[in-house]
Amino acid sequence: MTTIAAPRFTLTIAGNGVPSHTGETFTRISPFDGTVVGEYANADAVDAESAIDAARVAFDSGAWPTTPARTRYDVLTAIARLIRENKDEFAERMVSESGKPLSTALGEIGGAANTFEYYAGAALASEGSAISERRPNALGLVLREPVGVAAFIPAWNFPLLGVVNKLAPALAAGCTVVVKPSHMCSGPTVLLAKYLADAGLPAGVFNVVTSDRDRGAVVGQVLAASTKVDKVAFTGSTSSGQAVMRAAAENTKRVSLELGGKSANIVFADADLEKAAATAVAAFCYNSGQQCSAGSRLLVQRSIYTEFLDMVVSRVDDQVVGDPSEPATTMGPLISPEQFARVTEYIAIGSREGRRATGESDANPANNLLRPTIFEVANSTRLAQEEVFGPVLAVIPFEDEADAIRIANDTRYGLAGGVWTTDINRAFRVIKAIRTGKMFVNCYNSSGLDDMPHGGYKDSGFGREFGEAGLEEFLELKTVQVLLS
Repeated sequence: MTTIAAPRFTLTIAGNGVPSHTGETFTRISPFDGTVVGEYANADAVDAESAIDAARVAFDSGAWPTTPARTRYDVLTAIARLIRENKDEFAERMVSESGKPLSTALGEIGGAANTFEYYAGAALASEGSAISERRPNALGLVLREPVGVAAFIPAWNFPLLGVVNKLAPALAAGCTVVVKPSHMCSGPTVLLAKYLADAGLPAGVFNVVTSDRDRGAVVGQVLAASTKVDKVAFTGSTSSGQAVMRAAAENTKRVSLELGGKSANIVFADADLEKAAATAVAAFCYNSGQQCSAGSRLLVQRSIYTEFLDMVVSRVDDQVVGDPSEPATTMGPLISPEQFARVTEYIAIGSREGRRATGESDANPANNLLRPTIFEVANSTRLAQEEVFGPVLAVIPFEDEADAIRIANDTRYGLAGGVWTTDINRAFRVIKAIRTGKMFVNCYNSSGLDDMPHGGYKDSGFGREFGEAGLEEFLELKTVQVLLS
């Protein structure tokens, strides 16, 4: 993989690469080695308004909303091809800016290409309906139309797929878009703008405004509050999502929020313990634990508790923590020194609240590297109730099925969860009883069915990404009643 030394990136507004109107920039520092890996235009509210105006004109006067479905299919399949052809460039940006391991970055890139292909097909398959038999002299039509201008405020932990899982259905529906990527990994979104243009997307349909931490908060509020924006989709913390929702309420636009999680991965005594133990480690270590649907609470039936905990702890050393550019690395650095400090503070909290099951942490603050850490705690503790967003696992015993369900539901969140058992009846009783947006049975994170809807209950947000439900987020229904003479 070729390393690109500190390139400069502009905003993308109305199909043009432009600096911020002030000319100011900000730099992104590698979380692994502290080098400058990118310089970005530092947009403010004025630039955000310009991007919104470009998207508004492209929707109200441009061709994309009325482009034939076959043309949308061609554009979306072309971008999937271009993403695959340029995977090394996307991966370099993710590895250098976010510290995501190379293998993980390449997997995310493949997922992004697959998502564009899925929604290319959805563009062709999208249909309305007719009501023709209820009355002999009347006809009813149900039309599906694009929502309009959509604003995206994605998170940094999946800097390409986190944009694509909103963008692909929005484009399939005929929407135009403004994106404010995270200042901690803006590169993949800016690269995406270039390849979308190469794929034939008209100017103004996809606009990108990049900002540093301070200005980013202002730009996000402008996007959420604008009367020219018809839909806002946010991914991030629950508190930030609530701020977006408050701003959006000023003009009653459509909102979808993908927020935090504290998901329970439940292991019953009759499970395949070897497979469950290996997966339990991956469930809280994937992406260095920086994922909202991480299996960060491990609930283990008491009769196998000690045995299974030992199995999980013994597999922690299988994780290769280090340089994210090395193919063998499975866990790179945390995203920033601030996040490293936050996670290590939770480790200190866990040491006070429970018993540490893993050895002393091999933490490396110079490179923001942190080995997986496991605690035995009660479900009432902060470590079991609060989202850490790092490789820290809370292990909790349970007595029986009812107890497991009670503990799993005893959280403000409801994003994901898992259940391990060979009893299919028990599995379905548990998944129906737990209030969460998605559940895994005898797997975690994926069974290979990656186009299923993703989203949460409770403080994990509302709205769905991926699958047919993801497309519905960007469509309005219009009913037409025709009285025949």
